[in-house]
Formats: sequence, structure tokens, C-alpha cells
Amino acid sequence: VAGSLAENQIGNKGARGLARSLLVNRSLVTLDLRSNSIGPQGAKALADALKINRTLTSLSLQSNVIKDDGVMYMAEALVSNQIISTLQLQKNLIGPRGAQQMADALKKNRSLRELMFSSNTIGDRGAMALAEALKVNQGLENLDLQSNAISNTGVAVLMRALCTNQTLSSLNLRENSISPEGAQALAQALCRNTTLKHLDLTANLLHDQGAQAIATAVGENCSLTHLHLQWNFIQAGAARALGQALQLNRTLTTLDLQENAIGDEGASSVAGALKVNTTLTALYLQVASIGSQGAQALGEALAVNRTLEILDLRGNDVGVAGAKALANGLKLNSSLRRLNLQENSLGMDGAIYVATALSENHGLHHINLQGNPIGESGARMISQAIEKNAPTCTVEM
Repeated sequence: VAGSLAENQIGNKGARGLARSLLVNRSLVTLDLRSNSIGPQGAKALADALKINRTLTSLSLQSNVIKDDGVMYMAEALVSNQIISTLQLQKNLIGPRGAQQMADALKKNRSLRELMFSSNTIGDRGAMALAEALKVNQGLENLDLQSNAISNTGVAVLMRALCTNQTLSSLNLRENSISPEGAQALAQALCRNTTLKHLDLTANLLHDQGAQAIATAVGENCSLTHLHLQWNFIQAGAARALGQALQLNRTLTTLDLQENAIGDEGASSVAGALKVNTTLTALYLQVASIGSQGAQALGEALAVNRTLEILDLRGNDVGVAGAKALANGLKLNSSLRRLNLQENSLGMDGAIYVATALSENHGLHHINLQGNPIGESGARMISQAIEKNAPTCTVEM
């Protein structure tokens, strides 16, 4: 049984009432208490119940105010409770002390698989404490530390732990303050770790230098499947390095480079890799300063690539010439399922090139052409062409 009492103004008093029922309940598996103004005392009542309850496997206390004291009570419960596998504590005003308490519990707990700690302020001290736990913990698979004021110091210690940890498969470090120096530590860990599959570094400060170090490591790594580098001040140099890495890498399925000004040169480097890479299935290049030259290279890659399923180019400037090149690639491609060309200055001519290519492409399920000045008559022509050529393809205009 799953119970959701999210956004119900339960507060500490309600939490105490719920805790009493958890002492006797034998069927509730999931409990969602998001956004309920539960403070440390409410968390204590729930934690005390968890010491006895043996059925609950997932508890969300996201967006409450349990603070460090509340985490302390939860951590105590995790030492004796070996059933709960998911604990969500995002947005709870938790600092380094709370992270330390949780880390101490993780050294003893074997059941927790997923710990969501994003949007708190654990900082480097908190990250270092959790790193110590990761050296000995053998259960945790998913750790979310998004938006926690973690800098290079904290990341370096976390990464040293990842060199020995063999269970963590997903790490979210979005919206922290990791710069090229921290990226060096990340790269070293990626060369040695063999279990991490998902790494999210969106909205950090990697720049070309940091992303280049990570790219080189991706060339050697043999476990990572998803890498998110969105919005990191990356330019053509790092895109070139990532292109080289993709020619060597055999595991990465998703690469997200959106909102980095990699330009035509960067896009061409990644496109070159797509001619030989056989594992990447999703490539996100939204708002990446790509013009017709980059689109030309991507079109040539689509003509030979047999594995890419999602290509997102929203918010670039491929223009009519770029659309024509992509359309020519589509005529020979059979793997692509989704193509986003939203806001790309295609004009009516560009959109028609893409629409007519569909008569020779039978793989695409979804194309987005929104935000391109196509005009009403153009839209009509395109709709007719698509209905005739590719009745199973959904087009947004």
C-alpha cells in the first residue's frame, strides 16, 4: 500500500499521530509527507516508529523543516531499521551536522538504496562526512546532493571515496560550485570507479579545462551510461575532447551538452564521433550556438549512424542549409526516433526539406518544428507531406 499525504499541513502534531499508526501498521510500504511543515519533533516521532515498523520501504519528507536535529533522529532509526530503502530529505534546512549524523548511520545501515539530500546546505564539511560513509557503506545506490554549496574541496574527498566504493550507481551534483580543479578529481575517479552509471554535473563551473579532463576519463571509463554537462561554460575545445572520448567509449548512452556554446566546431567534433560510436542513443545539444556547418556535420553523421534515437537541437540556428543537410541524413537513417528542431530559423523551405525526407525515413516518431517562421501555407504543405509520407510520425508546429 502507498500513502500520500503531501501538502496537508500535517505539522508535528499530525506526524505524531501518523507515527502511532506506523507502530501497528503492517501493510503501508510507501509514505509521502512532502510539504507538511514537519519539524524536528515530528521527525523524531516518525523516526521512533521506524525503529519498530518493519514494512515501510520508502519515506518522503521533502520540503519540510526537520533541520539537523530531525536528521539526527532519522539517522538513529536507520541504525536499527534495515527495511527502509528510500529516504527523501530534499529542502529541509539541513547543514553539515545533519550530513555528519546521516553519514554515521550509513556506516552501519545496509538497507538504504536511495538518499535524496538536494537543496540543503551541507557544504564541503557535509560532503566530506558522506564521503567517509561511502568508503564503508555497501548498500547505497543513488545519492542526490544537488544544490548543496559543495565546492572542489568536498568533491575531491567524495571522489576519493568513489575510487573504492562499489555500489553507488547514480550521483547528482547539479548546481554546486565545481570548477576545473574539482573536475580533475572527478576525472581520476571516473578512471578507477567501475559502478557509477549516472553522473549529473549540470550548472557547475567546469569550463573547457574541467570538461576536457572529464572527457579524457570518459574515454577510459567502462560503466558510465548517462553524463549531464548542461550549462557549464563548455566550448569547442572540450567538445573536441568529448568527440575523441566517444570514439573510444562503449557504455555511454546519454550525453547532455545543452546550453554550452560549443558552436559549429564543437558540434562537428561530436558528429564525427557519431560516425563510429555504436552506443550513444540520446544527444542533447539545445542552445549550443550551432549553425548550418554544425548541422551539415550532424546530417552526415545521421547518414551512417545506426544507434542514435534522440537528437535535440532546439534553440540553435541551423537555418535552411542546415535543415537540408539534416534532411539528407534522415533519408539514410533508420534509428532516430525523436528530432527537435524548435526555434532554428528553418523557414518554410527548411521545414519542407525535413518533411519531404520523411518519405524515405520510416523510423521517426516525433519531430518538433515549433518556433520556426513557416507561415500558414507552409504549415499546410508540411502537414500534407507528413500525412502522406509518414502517417505514424507526430509533428509539432
